[in-house]
Amino acid sequence: MEQADMIHLFNTSWTLHRLSPLHHGKDSKTLLNDETALRTYATRLRDHLTGDALAGLQTRTATAEDDALSKTGALKDCFWQPISTRDDAPSTAFPGILITLEYENIIYKAALLAEPESDPSHRKDSTSLPLLLTRFPSALRQTFISFLATNFDTYCSNLRLSSAFLCSGLEMYVDVLREKRGSMEDAIKELQLTLAFSASIAPDLKTLNVSVSRVSLAEFLRDQSAPKSRTLQQKLKSPFIANLTDYLETHLAMKLDLDGSSDNKVSKKHVRLSKVACAAFVLGSEGRLKLVVAGDQDDGDGDEVGLPFEASGAILRSIIRRAVIGDQAAT
Repeated sequence: MEQADMIHLFNTSWTLHRLSPLHHGKDSKTLLNDETALRTYATRLRDHLTGDALAGLQTRTATAEDDALSKTGALKDCFWQPISTRDDAPSTAFPGILITLEYENIIYKAALLAEPESDPSHRKDSTSLPLLLTRFPSALRQTFISFLATNFDTYCSNLRLSSAFLCSGLEMYVDVLREKRGSMEDAIKELQLTLAFSASIAPDLKTLNVSVSRVSLAEFLRDQSAPKSRTLQQKLKSPFIANLTDYLETHLAMKLDLDGSSDNKVSKKHVRLSKVACAAFVLGSEGRLKLVVAGDQDDGDGDEVGLPFEASGAILRSIIRRAVIGDQAAT
């Protein structure tokens, strides 16, 4: 059975969803390595998208002034493939399925993923793939989610990421590079953080972008003697968020609690980190993800080359875990 390289998970802007277990009954033990089952569901999805359901969908889409599907051309093929394991990076190998919709003029993708160490088929007659990534127009996404619900009796919901989670994702990426002496400046380059404010305290200011240039990045990553925003016990390995919080308080009189480590309830309620963007990845609180691996970083030759790949894998693994346990703090 032909497998999909996990590099397909990178360099793509995804929308994040949570999925309950997919129930496939006794027809197959698991979806992951059953070629017959994958071909069967690929055929069902293709038939579903080329039938009356899509015709009605295109009519509604045109009414909504979303002509994305009208430009795709006819659906040529649909593939369901298990995602292969990288021998050079087993810690970033995620059990899952890559779904490819090949149209005449464009290719759309979706991926269903589980944690590397998990057993997605531990339940009888079902497979647990808690994280769904989609790169579809909104109308096609809804049709696909409806297909999953109908065929697998699964429940799908948007996966939103809290301010604290975005902070931990950034620091997690930095930690991997620091521990293995990778070049953070080369990987991250310029960093942009988007702060979002509640209308009750800033009716005319919805967001504020904070840019950290490459030359300033090292300074924010340097351990300070006594950061105000956290105790030593609360600090993560990377001091970036603590140093940035102290800087904003000192120079802009903005007392923030982006990662939930202080007792500042007012800030926690009204100000949050809504987006982290850099050359290596993009994380958005509304449930958006992009992990970037350059063309010369996906061959696995050498530790220096594989570090961005491993750091991105750490972020993806944390998102899968969040999909499993839910995000009680998401706003």
